[in-house]
Amino acid sequence: MQKEFSKVWRNPRHRDIELFHAYFRQFSFAKHWHDELAIGIFLSGVEKLDYRGETLTLPRGTLAALNPGEIHTGFSGSDSGWCYRMFYFDTALIEDILREHRQTNQTLVPFLRGPLLDDPELFRLLYTLHCSLEENALSLSTDTLLTLAVSQLFARYGDQKIYPKSFQNKQGALKARSYLQENWQGNVTLDELCQLTGMSRYQLIRSFNAQFGISPHQFLILLKTQKARTLFRTGARVANVAIDCGFFDQSHLSRNFKRVFGITPARYLKSI
Repeated sequence: MQKEFSKVWRNPRHRDIELFHAYFRQFSFAKHWHDELAIGIFLSGVEKLDYRGETLTLPRGTLAALNPGEIHTGFSGSDSGWCYRMFYFDTALIEDILREHRQTNQTLVPFLRGPLLDDPELFRLLYTLHCSLEENALSLSTDTLLTLAVSQLFARYGDQKIYPKSFQNKQGALKARSYLQENWQGNVTLDELCQLTGMSRYQLIRSFNAQFGISPHQFLILLKTQKARTLFRTGARVANVAIDCGFFDQSHLSRNFKRVFGITPARYLKSI
């Protein structure tokens, strides 16, 4: 039987997000609230919440959205307990991301309708973002995922409708691609590309995706893994290739290499 566990941390580049990952079966939370925006990702089992005078059920594959200051509890809704991941977003971070979408008569941080959200696409996006903030990931990856996740979350479920500006800027996308091609060994940030092109974060991501069919961070990872495969063909060692291609370590290289080519670097080297 799986043992209960809990883990809390902050990513060094995103100190304004507290992250939580836990499995509980017998534990239950007392009544409490969060000063931050709390977003839950339910991976297995069932959690129940006492919230606004009701008992709500949160099954696997759903999301929970709890606005700052909302009192609630949390306890197991099944014999097997529940496993989940949580974001606690500082409201100043949410305000910064939404600033480019906000109308002049809107409040700084709109509330989310919730707490139960059944949205598979948003679930996958938030889960990928949470994992990227736990493992070594490129700055461009976490920045892109964060911008998309928060923008889509409030566009779909905010109490004040926002309309993310997604006009296409072909020249800006081409300029961003050229910059990535010239600086593929580095840990390029989204803000670097925004300063280069004069676009906002969301506009740059959407323009790049419209032009090339992938996001900027996916393009950078493809560049790095393609270069890594070329170096492997010369017999280079995995550790050296990881450094030369700008990965954090061998596991970072292996994880992304397998996602792209379906095989680990070690097995690829052996096969050739």
